[in-house]
Amino acid sequence: MRRASVAAILFLGASAAQASVAFHVTVTTERVNKPGVKTSLPARDAQDSDVVLGPHYLSVRDGKSLSVLDFATRRRHVIDMAASTYDTYSLFDVAGLRRIEIGNRKGMAGALQAGGLQAHLTPRVYDEQSLSVPAARRRNALQPQVLDGAVLWSLDEQPLLRLGIAGSPASGADAAAFAQYLRYTWGGHPLVLKMLADGKRIPAEFTLHYQEVGGKVMRHFRISAMTVDAPATYTLAAYRPRPLTADARTLERVLAQAALLPPLGQQAHPALRAEAERLFAAEQPFDAFLGMLEDHFSTGALVDKLTPQQQLAMQECEPIHDLTRGLLAKDKEGIQAALATVQGLRQQHGLEQPVLTLFEGNLRAKLGQWPEATALYLQVLQAKPQMAAVYQDLGDALLAQFDAANAWRSWDAGRAMAPSLRQFRKVNTLERDLLSDYPAFFADGAPVQPKVQPSTSRPASSTKTEGSTNLP
Repeated sequence: MRRASVAAILFLGASAAQASVAFHVTVTTERVNKPGVKTSLPARDAQDSDVVLGPHYLSVRDGKSLSVLDFATRRRHVIDMAASTYDTYSLFDVAGLRRIEIGNRKGMAGALQAGGLQAHLTPRVYDEQSLSVPAARRRNALQPQVLDGAVLWSLDEQPLLRLGIAGSPASGADAAAFAQYLRYTWGGHPLVLKMLADGKRIPAEFTLHYQEVGGKVMRHFRISAMTVDAPATYTLAAYRPRPLTADARTLERVLAQAALLPPLGQQAHPALRAEAERLFAAEQPFDAFLGMLEDHFSTGALVDKLTPQQQLAMQECEPIHDLTRGLLAKDKEGIQAALATVQGLRQQHGLEQPVLTLFEGNLRAKLGQWPEATALYLQVLQAKPQMAAVYQDLGDALLAQFDAANAWRSWDAGRAMAPSLRQFRKVNTLERDLLSDYPAFFADGAPVQPKVQPSTSRPASSTKTEGSTNLP
Protein backbone atom coordinates (compact mmCIF):
# COMPACT_ATOMS: atom_id res chain seq x y z
CA MET A 1 0.00 0.00 0.00
CA ARG A 2 1.39 3.41 -0.94
CA ARG A 3 2.17 5.72 1.96
CA ALA A 4 -0.23 8.40 0.74
CA SER A 5 -3.03 5.85 0.92
CA VAL A 6 -2.01 5.08 4.49
CA ALA A 7 -2.27 8.80 5.24
CA ALA A 8 -5.76 8.88 3.77
CA ILE A 9 -6.89 6.02 6.01
CA LEU A 10 -5.71 7.94 9.08
CA PHE A 11 -8.30 10.61 8.40
CA LEU A 12 -11.47 8.63 7.86
CA GLY A 13 -14.20 10.83 6.48
CA ALA A 14 -11.88 13.69 5.59
CA SER A 15 -12.51 15.65 2.43
CA ALA A 16 -10.01 15.29 -0.39
CA ALA A 17 -11.25 18.26 -2.40
CA GLN A 18 -7.83 19.89 -2.13
CA ALA A 19 -4.69 17.75 -2.13
CA SER A 20 -1.95 17.97 0.49
CA VAL A 21 1.66 16.84 0.35
CA ALA A 22 2.57 13.55 2.02
CA PHE A 23 5.97 11.91 2.32
CA HIS A 24 8.04 9.39 4.26
CA VAL A 25 11.09 10.58 6.19
CA THR A 26 13.93 8.61 7.72
CA VAL A 27 15.97 10.48 10.32
CA THR A 28 19.31 8.94 11.26
CA THR A 29 20.93 10.40 14.36
CA GLU A 30 24.69 10.17 14.95
CA ARG A 31 26.28 11.20 18.24
CA VAL A 32 29.96 11.94 18.78
CA ASN A 33 30.59 12.28 22.49
CA LYS A 34 33.42 14.22 24.06
CA PRO A 35 36.23 12.12 25.58
CA GLY A 36 35.19 10.75 28.96
CA VAL A 37 31.47 11.41 28.45
CA LYS A 38 29.29 8.39 29.18
CA THR A 39 25.71 8.20 27.99
CA SER A 40 22.99 5.60 27.56
CA LEU A 41 22.06 7.07 24.18
CA PRO A 42 23.17 5.00 21.18
CA ALA A 43 25.88 6.32 18.91
CA ARG A 44 23.55 5.82 15.96
CA ASP A 45 19.81 5.28 15.65
CA ALA A 46 17.10 5.82 13.07
CA GLN A 47 13.43 6.82 13.14
CA ASP A 48 10.87 6.53 10.36
CA SER A 49 7.82 8.77 10.09
CA ASP A 50 4.98 9.48 7.68
CA VAL A 51 4.17 13.17 7.33
CA VAL A 52 1.20 15.01 5.84
CA LEU A 53 1.40 18.75 5.16
CA GLY A 54 -2.16 20.06 4.96
CA PRO A 55 -3.34 23.62 4.24
CA HIS A 56 -3.91 24.37 7.93
CA TYR A 57 -2.58 21.28 9.67
CA LEU A 58 0.27 18.83 9.62
CA SER A 59 0.46 15.29 10.92
CA VAL A 60 3.35 13.04 11.89
CA ARG A 61 2.92 9.31 12.35
CA ASP A 62 5.60 7.38 14.25
CA GLY A 63 4.60 3.74 14.50
CA LYS A 64 1.22 3.61 16.24
CA SER A 65 1.32 7.22 17.45
CA LEU A 66 -0.07 10.04 15.33
CA SER A 67 0.33 13.73 16.16
CA VAL A 68 -1.86 16.31 14.42
CA LEU A 69 -1.04 20.01 14.69
CA ASP A 70 -4.08 22.13 13.82
CA PHE A 71 -2.98 25.71 13.16
CA ALA A 72 -6.52 26.96 12.52
CA THR A 73 -7.66 26.09 16.05
CA ARG A 74 -4.20 26.18 17.67
CA ARG A 75 -4.64 22.69 19.02
CA ARG A 76 -2.54 19.55 18.79
CA HIS A 77 -4.00 16.08 19.01
CA VAL A 78 -1.96 13.06 20.06
CA ILE A 79 -3.65 9.90 18.77
CA ASP A 80 -3.03 6.35 19.94
CA MET A 81 -3.76 4.44 16.74
CA ALA A 82 -3.92 1.05 18.46
CA ALA A 83 -6.44 2.17 21.09
CA SER A 84 -8.29 4.60 18.77
CA THR A 85 -8.06 7.31 21.45
CA TYR A 86 -6.63 10.80 21.54
CA ASP A 87 -5.54 13.60 23.85
CA THR A 88 -5.82 17.29 22.94
CA TYR A 89 -3.43 20.04 23.97
CA SER A 90 -2.81 23.70 23.18
CA LEU A 91 -0.25 24.69 20.56
CA PHE A 92 0.76 27.50 22.88
CA ASP A 93 2.40 25.04 25.27
CA VAL A 94 5.17 24.25 22.76
CA ALA A 95 6.28 27.84 22.14
CA GLY A 96 5.69 28.70 25.80
CA LEU A 97 7.98 25.96 27.07
CA ARG A 98 10.69 26.74 24.53
CA ARG A 99 10.69 30.39 25.53
CA ILE A 100 11.29 29.34 29.13
CA GLU A 101 13.99 26.85 28.11
CA ILE A 102 15.95 29.35 25.99
CA GLY A 103 15.92 31.69 28.99
CA ASN A 104 17.15 28.92 31.27
CA ARG A 105 19.99 28.09 28.90
CA LYS A 106 21.04 31.73 28.73
CA GLY A 107 21.07 31.81 32.53
CA MET A 108 23.15 28.63 32.75
CA ALA A 109 25.61 30.00 30.20
CA GLY A 110 26.00 33.16 32.26
CA ALA A 111 26.63 31.14 35.41
CA LEU A 112 29.25 28.97 33.68
CA GLN A 113 31.00 32.02 32.29
CA ALA A 114 30.97 33.77 35.66
CA GLY A 115 32.47 30.65 37.22
CA GLY A 116 35.32 30.51 34.71
CA LEU A 117 33.94 27.39 33.04
CA GLN A 118 33.84 28.72 29.48
CA ALA A 119 35.10 25.37 28.17
CA HIS A 120 31.73 23.85 29.06
CA LEU A 121 29.71 26.48 27.18
CA THR A 122 27.66 25.43 24.18
CA PRO A 123 27.58 28.03 21.38
CA ARG A 124 24.31 29.92 21.56
CA VAL A 125 23.46 29.13 17.95
CA TYR A 126 22.99 25.49 18.93
CA ASP A 127 20.47 26.39 21.62
CA GLU A 128 18.60 28.25 18.90
CA GLN A 129 19.03 25.28 16.57
CA SER A 130 17.53 22.76 19.00
CA LEU A 131 14.66 24.99 20.19
CA SER A 132 13.90 26.94 16.98
CA VAL A 133 13.63 30.19 18.94
CA PRO A 134 16.07 33.12 18.93
CA ALA A 135 18.14 33.78 22.03
CA ALA A 136 18.76 37.40 21.02
CA ARG A 137 18.48 39.78 18.10
CA ARG A 138 20.89 38.82 15.34
CA ARG A 139 22.69 40.83 12.72
CA ASN A 140 24.75 38.01 11.25
CA ALA A 141 23.48 36.00 8.30
CA LEU A 142 23.89 32.37 7.32
CA GLN A 143 27.13 31.79 5.42
CA PRO A 144 27.27 29.20 2.60
CA GLN A 145 30.13 26.88 1.73
CA VAL A 146 29.81 24.92 -1.49
CA LEU A 147 30.63 21.24 -1.09
CA ASP A 148 30.44 18.30 -3.47
CA GLY A 149 26.72 18.06 -4.28
CA ALA A 150 25.64 20.12 -1.27
CA VAL A 151 25.92 23.48 0.49
CA LEU A 152 26.98 23.79 4.12
CA TRP A 153 25.26 26.71 5.87
CA SER A 154 26.90 28.09 9.01
CA LEU A 155 26.27 30.88 11.50
CA ASP A 156 28.97 32.40 13.71
CA GLU A 157 31.33 29.84 12.14
CA GLN A 158 29.18 26.99 13.47
CA PRO A 159 27.75 24.49 10.93
CA LEU A 160 23.95 24.22 11.09
CA LEU A 161 22.67 22.74 7.82
CA ARG A 162 24.16 20.61 5.07
CA LEU A 163 21.65 20.91 2.23
CA GLY A 164 21.73 18.57 -0.75
CA ILE A 165 20.96 19.91 -4.21
CA ALA A 166 18.28 17.30 -4.95
CA GLY A 167 14.68 18.04 -4.05
CA SER A 168 11.12 18.46 -5.25
CA PRO A 169 9.58 21.78 -6.31
CA ALA A 170 6.91 22.95 -3.89
CA SER A 171 4.56 25.86 -3.47
CA GLY A 172 5.47 28.55 -0.98
CA ALA A 173 2.79 27.23 1.38
CA ASP A 174 4.09 23.65 1.19
CA ALA A 175 7.70 24.73 1.73
CA ALA A 176 6.61 26.77 4.76
CA ALA A 177 4.66 23.77 6.08
CA PHE A 178 7.77 21.60 5.67
CA ALA A 179 9.76 24.06 7.77
CA GLN A 180 6.93 23.98 10.31
CA TYR A 181 7.20 20.19 10.49
CA LEU A 182 10.89 20.54 11.41
CA ARG A 183 10.18 23.31 13.91
CA TYR A 184 7.80 21.14 15.94
CA THR A 185 9.73 17.87 15.69
CA TRP A 186 13.50 18.14 15.23
CA GLY A 187 14.12 21.85 15.60
CA GLY A 188 16.20 23.99 13.30
CA HIS A 189 17.62 27.47 13.71
CA PRO A 190 15.04 30.18 12.91
CA LEU A 191 17.26 31.42 10.05
CA VAL A 192 17.61 27.89 8.68
CA LEU A 193 13.86 27.31 8.81
CA LYS A 194 13.16 30.64 7.13
CA MET A 195 15.57 29.77 4.33
CA LEU A 196 13.86 26.40 3.82
CA ALA A 197 10.41 28.02 3.93
CA ASP A 198 11.45 30.59 1.32
CA GLY A 199 13.13 28.01 -0.92
CA LYS A 200 9.92 26.68 -2.57
CA ARG A 201 11.19 23.12 -2.59
CA ILE A 202 11.31 20.13 -0.28
CA PRO A 203 14.86 18.77 -0.13
CA ALA A 204 15.50 15.08 -0.71
CA GLU A 205 18.43 14.93 1.71
CA PHE A 206 19.88 17.25 4.33
CA THR A 207 21.65 17.20 7.69
CA LEU A 208 21.04 19.32 10.77
CA HIS A 209 24.01 19.85 13.10
CA TYR A 210 23.66 20.25 16.87
CA GLN A 211 26.04 20.59 19.77
CA GLU A 212 25.22 19.53 23.31
CA VAL A 213 27.14 19.51 26.58
CA GLY A 214 28.21 15.91 25.96
CA GLY A 215 29.27 16.28 22.35
CA LYS A 216 28.07 16.77 18.79
CA VAL A 217 24.90 15.44 17.18
CA MET A 218 24.10 15.15 13.48
CA ARG A 219 20.69 14.22 12.12
CA HIS A 220 20.51 13.06 8.52
CA PHE A 221 17.12 13.39 6.82
CA ARG A 222 16.07 11.39 3.77
CA ILE A 223 12.71 12.25 2.17
CA SER A 224 11.00 9.65 -0.02
CA ALA A 225 7.64 8.50 -1.41
CA MET A 226 6.37 12.05 -1.84
CA THR A 227 2.82 12.36 -3.18
CA VAL A 228 0.12 15.00 -3.42
CA ASP A 229 -3.02 12.90 -2.98
CA ALA A 230 -3.32 13.13 0.81
CA PRO A 231 -6.53 14.64 2.24
CA ALA A 232 -6.65 18.39 2.74
CA THR A 233 -8.58 18.11 6.01
CA TYR A 234 -8.70 15.68 8.89
CA THR A 235 -11.28 14.39 11.34
CA LEU A 236 -11.16 12.77 14.76
CA ALA A 237 -14.45 10.97 14.15
CA ALA A 238 -12.79 7.55 14.15
CA TYR A 239 -11.29 8.14 17.60
CA ARG A 240 -12.51 8.94 21.09
CA PRO A 241 -10.98 10.95 23.94
CA ARG A 242 -8.62 8.81 25.98
CA PRO A 243 -10.49 7.52 29.06
CA LEU A 244 -9.00 7.75 32.52
CA THR A 245 -7.27 4.65 33.82
CA ALA A 246 -7.90 3.26 37.28
CA ASP A 247 -4.47 4.44 38.44
CA ALA A 248 -4.66 7.93 36.88
CA ARG A 249 -2.89 10.66 38.84
CA THR A 250 -4.94 13.21 40.77
CA LEU A 251 -3.77 15.92 38.36
CA GLU A 252 -5.07 13.97 35.38
CA ARG A 253 -8.40 13.30 37.08
CA VAL A 254 -8.88 16.95 38.03
CA LEU A 255 -8.04 18.27 34.55
CA ALA A 256 -10.13 15.63 32.78
CA GLN A 257 -13.13 16.48 34.94
CA ALA A 258 -12.56 20.22 34.49
CA ALA A 259 -12.67 19.92 30.71
CA LEU A 260 -16.23 18.55 30.96
CA LEU A 261 -17.65 20.99 33.50
CA PRO A 262 -20.05 23.70 32.30
CA PRO A 263 -19.77 27.28 33.57
CA LEU A 264 -21.55 28.01 36.82
CA GLY A 265 -25.16 29.02 36.33
CA GLN A 266 -26.62 32.42 37.15
CA GLN A 267 -27.86 31.09 40.49
CA ALA A 268 -24.33 30.41 41.78
CA HIS A 269 -23.53 33.95 42.91
CA PRO A 270 -26.86 34.57 44.72
CA ALA A 271 -26.53 31.23 46.52
CA LEU A 272 -22.97 31.90 47.67
CA ARG A 273 -23.83 35.44 48.73
CA ALA A 274 -26.88 34.20 50.65
CA GLU A 275 -24.62 31.85 52.61
CA ALA A 276 -22.31 34.77 53.42
CA GLU A 277 -25.30 36.77 54.66
CA ARG A 278 -26.29 33.87 56.90
CA LEU A 279 -22.79 33.76 58.39
CA PHE A 280 -22.81 37.50 59.03
CA ALA A 281 -26.14 37.10 60.83
CA ALA A 282 -24.60 34.31 62.91
CA GLU A 283 -21.77 36.70 63.89
CA GLN A 284 -19.16 34.75 61.95
CA PRO A 285 -17.58 37.55 59.89
CA PHE A 286 -14.39 35.64 59.06
CA ASP A 287 -16.30 32.68 57.61
CA ALA A 288 -18.53 35.14 55.74
CA PHE A 289 -15.40 36.83 54.35
CA LEU A 290 -14.03 33.48 53.16
CA GLY A 291 -17.39 32.68 51.58
CA MET A 292 -17.37 35.94 49.61
CA LEU A 293 -13.84 35.20 48.42
CA GLU A 294 -14.96 31.76 47.25
CA ASP A 295 -17.78 33.50 45.40
CA HIS A 296 -15.31 35.86 43.73
CA PHE A 297 -12.87 33.10 42.74
CA SER A 298 -15.75 31.05 41.31
CA THR A 299 -17.96 33.66 39.64
CA GLY A 300 -15.92 36.86 39.61
CA ALA A 301 -18.43 38.65 41.84
CA LEU A 302 -17.06 41.53 43.88
CA VAL A 303 -16.94 41.65 47.65
CA ASP A 304 -19.21 44.68 47.87
CA LYS A 305 -22.62 45.94 49.00
CA LEU A 306 -21.87 45.36 52.65
CA THR A 307 -24.11 46.92 55.28
CA PRO A 308 -22.50 49.26 57.83
CA GLN A 309 -22.86 46.51 60.45
CA GLN A 310 -21.10 43.99 58.19
CA GLN A 311 -18.31 46.45 57.43
CA LEU A 312 -17.81 47.09 61.14
CA ALA A 313 -17.78 43.36 61.88
CA MET A 314 -15.06 42.83 59.29
CA GLN A 315 -13.03 45.79 60.54
CA GLU A 316 -13.10 44.35 64.06
CA CYS A 317 -12.26 40.80 62.92
CA GLU A 318 -8.60 40.18 63.77
CA PRO A 319 -8.22 37.02 61.60
CA ILE A 320 -9.21 39.06 58.53
CA HIS A 321 -6.47 41.59 59.29
CA ASP A 322 -3.93 38.81 59.96
CA LEU A 323 -4.79 37.12 56.68
CA THR A 324 -4.74 40.23 54.49
CA ARG A 325 -1.46 41.48 56.00
CA GLY A 326 0.14 38.10 55.45
CA LEU A 327 -0.92 37.84 51.82
CA LEU A 328 0.73 41.20 51.09
CA ALA A 329 4.14 40.02 52.36
CA LYS A 330 6.97 40.40 49.84
CA ASP A 331 10.18 39.23 51.53
CA LYS A 332 10.95 35.63 52.42
CA GLU A 333 10.70 36.17 56.17
CA GLY A 334 7.32 37.86 55.82
CA ILE A 335 6.01 35.13 53.52
CA GLN A 336 7.11 32.42 55.94
CA ALA A 337 5.34 34.24 58.77
CA ALA A 338 2.22 34.55 56.61
CA LEU A 339 2.39 30.83 55.86
CA ALA A 340 2.41 30.06 59.58
CA THR A 341 -0.60 32.36 60.03
CA VAL A 342 -2.59 30.68 57.26
CA GLN A 343 -1.71 27.22 58.56
CA GLY A 344 -2.96 28.25 61.99
CA LEU A 345 -6.21 29.54 60.50
CA ARG A 346 -6.65 26.28 58.61
CA GLN A 347 -6.29 24.36 61.86
CA GLN A 348 -8.99 26.54 63.43
CA HIS A 349 -11.44 26.59 60.52
CA GLY A 350 -10.83 23.14 59.04
CA LEU A 351 -8.09 21.86 56.75
CA GLU A 352 -10.70 21.44 54.03
CA GLN A 353 -11.55 25.17 53.95
CA PRO A 354 -10.95 25.91 50.22
CA VAL A 355 -9.93 29.58 50.29
CA LEU A 356 -7.40 29.13 53.10
CA THR A 357 -6.03 26.05 51.32
CA LEU A 358 -5.69 28.12 48.16
CA PHE A 359 -3.85 30.87 50.02
CA GLU A 360 -1.45 28.39 51.60
CA GLY A 361 -0.73 27.13 48.10
CA ASN A 362 -0.05 30.67 46.89
CA LEU A 363 2.34 31.37 49.76
CA ARG A 364 4.20 28.13 49.11
CA ALA A 365 4.39 29.13 45.45
CA LYS A 366 5.99 32.44 46.45
CA LEU A 367 8.60 30.41 48.34
CA GLY A 368 9.26 28.28 45.26
CA GLN A 369 7.69 25.19 46.84
CA TRP A 370 5.97 24.20 43.62
CA PRO A 371 5.10 20.52 44.30
CA GLU A 372 3.56 21.46 47.66
CA ALA A 373 1.62 24.32 46.06
CA THR A 374 0.39 22.00 43.30
CA ALA A 375 -0.88 19.47 45.83
CA LEU A 376 -2.81 22.18 47.68
CA TYR A 377 -4.40 23.52 44.49
CA LEU A 378 -5.48 20.01 43.55
CA GLN A 379 -6.97 19.56 47.02
CA VAL A 380 -9.10 22.67 46.47
CA LEU A 381 -10.22 21.60 43.00
CA GLN A 382 -11.16 18.11 44.11
CA ALA A 383 -13.61 19.68 46.56
CA LYS A 384 -14.53 22.77 44.50
CA PRO A 385 -13.99 21.85 40.82
CA GLN A 386 -15.74 25.02 39.60
CA MET A 387 -13.60 27.43 41.62
CA ALA A 388 -12.24 28.72 38.34
CA ALA A 389 -9.49 31.05 39.56
CA VAL A 390 -7.61 28.13 41.11
CA TYR A 391 -6.94 26.77 37.62
CA GLN A 392 -4.87 29.89 36.98
CA ASP A 393 -2.68 29.22 40.02
CA LEU A 394 -2.45 25.51 39.25
CA GLY A 395 -1.33 26.32 35.71
CA ASP A 396 1.32 28.71 37.03
CA ALA A 397 2.67 26.03 39.36
CA LEU A 398 2.75 23.44 36.57
CA LEU A 399 4.56 25.79 34.19
CA ALA A 400 7.14 26.54 36.88
CA GLN A 401 7.78 22.78 36.92
CA PHE A 402 8.13 22.74 33.09
CA ASP A 403 4.80 20.96 32.58
CA ALA A 404 3.57 23.38 29.93
CA ALA A 405 1.10 20.93 28.40
CA ASN A 406 -0.89 20.54 31.61
CA ALA A 407 -0.44 24.21 32.50
CA TRP A 408 -2.38 25.20 29.39
CA ARG A 409 -4.94 22.47 30.01
CA SER A 410 -5.54 24.00 33.44
CA TRP A 411 -5.73 27.56 32.13
CA ASP A 412 -8.04 26.57 29.28
CA ALA A 413 -10.37 24.77 31.70
CA GLY A 414 -10.58 27.78 34.02
CA ARG A 415 -11.14 30.24 31.18
CA ALA A 416 -13.92 28.08 29.76
CA MET A 417 -15.67 28.15 33.15
CA ALA A 418 -15.25 31.86 33.87
CA PRO A 419 -13.72 33.74 30.91
CA SER A 420 -14.23 37.14 32.54
CA LEU A 421 -12.16 36.41 35.65
CA ARG A 422 -9.38 38.98 35.94
CA GLN A 423 -6.96 36.26 37.08
CA PHE A 424 -6.76 34.99 33.50
CA ARG A 425 -5.57 38.30 32.06
CA LYS A 426 -1.99 37.19 32.58
CA VAL A 427 -2.49 34.05 30.48
CA ASN A 428 -4.20 36.02 27.73
CA THR A 429 -1.28 38.44 27.71
CA LEU A 430 1.21 35.56 27.62
CA GLU A 431 -0.51 34.07 24.57
CA ARG A 432 -0.57 37.42 22.77
CA ASP A 433 3.15 37.80 23.51
CA LEU A 434 3.88 34.33 22.12
CA LEU A 435 1.93 35.14 18.96
CA SER A 436 3.88 38.37 18.60
CA ASP A 437 7.34 37.05 19.52
CA TYR A 438 7.15 33.67 17.75
CA PRO A 439 4.69 34.09 14.86
CA ALA A 440 6.26 31.25 12.87
CA PHE A 441 4.97 28.72 15.43
CA PHE A 442 1.39 29.75 14.64
CA ALA A 443 1.51 30.27 10.88
CA ASP A 444 -1.77 29.59 9.07
CA GLY A 445 -3.74 30.07 12.27
CA ALA A 446 -6.81 32.25 12.44
CA PRO A 447 -5.93 35.89 13.10
CA VAL A 448 -6.29 36.92 16.71
CA GLN A 449 -7.62 40.36 17.47
CA PRO A 450 -6.21 41.92 20.63
CA LYS A 451 -9.00 41.80 23.14
CA VAL A 452 -9.44 43.18 26.60
CA GLN A 453 -11.11 40.70 28.87
CA PRO A 454 -14.18 42.09 30.61
CA SER A 455 -13.37 42.66 34.25
CA THR A 456 -15.53 41.95 37.25
CA SER A 457 -13.05 43.46 39.66
CA ARG A 458 -10.39 46.10 39.93
CA PRO A 459 -7.12 45.41 38.06
CA ALA A 460 -4.98 42.58 39.38
CA SER A 461 -1.73 43.46 41.04
CA SER A 462 1.47 42.84 39.09
CA THR A 463 2.44 39.22 39.60
CA LYS A 464 4.68 36.61 38.05
CA THR A 465 4.00 32.91 38.48
CA GLU A 466 3.86 32.92 42.25
CA GLY A 467 0.36 32.67 43.65
CA SER A 468 -1.50 35.00 41.34
CA THR A 469 -4.88 34.92 43.05
CA ASN A 470 -5.23 38.33 44.67
CA LEU A 471 -7.81 39.60 47.08
CA PRO A 472 -10.71 41.33 45.31
